[in-house]
Amino acid sequence: MICSRQPSGSVCDKDSKGSAEADRRRLGEEILKRLRDAHRLNVEEFVSSYVSTTTGSPFRVLVATVLSQNSTDRAAMRAYIELERRIGVVAERLAKVDVRRIARAVRVAGLFEQKARTIKRLASLALKLNDPELRGLLARGPEAVRETLIEVKGIGPKTVDVLLASTRTLDTVPVDTHVRRVSERLGLVGEGARYEEVRSALEEVFPEGSRYEAHLLLIAHGRSVCRSRRPLCDACVLSDLCNFYRSSRRDS
Repeated sequence: MICSRQPSGSVCDKDSKGSAEADRRRLGEEILKRLRDAHRLNVEEFVSSYVSTTTGSPFRVLVATVLSQNSTDRAAMRAYIELERRIGVVAERLAKVDVRRIARAVRVAGLFEQKARTIKRLASLALKLNDPELRGLLARGPEAVRETLIEVKGIGPKTVDVLLASTRTLDTVPVDTHVRRVSERLGLVGEGARYEEVRSALEEVFPEGSRYEAHLLLIAHGRSVCRSRRPLCDACVLSDLCNFYRSSRRDS
């Protein structure tokens, strides 16, 4: 093939890049198809998604996501329900109540003192913005949401992305420990890559409109099959696509 040189690079370079992107997108579609067949998603198993679906409240989704940090969704759901019962997941109440009361209510989620302080900071921010549900903040767009929330101690990029994705404000793939582990083992992302690099790579792999679903499916797969310890590779629907599986077979 003869390649013509252009100021921005050769035609061959552009064709090769376009072909690689198409291959990654086809791989993403195949992964989605197989995971959809293998896992039945239940919204109640994902606390942030459940709260978003049942309440439509960005503030409540943030609280639920904070509770899920370094915890199981089941424990986070119990903590959310208890917080609602004892105090109410309402910015006006949480901003005024003693942080120790919040901590006692969410104890079951673990790291309860840290999470209580974060929740109280979020409530205070919502009132400062005169936006108790944070709907106005979301209406300003993803970048405004990131810039505002990332300044709150205890809120990281994953928590912000879960809010953006679960409320359909941004079509993205939030990266938690399960998503990272499965993606690294499949070879979709480099091992130890920065959070933003992983998210960007997965946005290239999974087609628009399916990225939040991909997030949930990768979590489901990481929980039940592609576990951190003793992954069930022989029962995995993605084993023929997986670098980790191929490597482990060579080493065995």
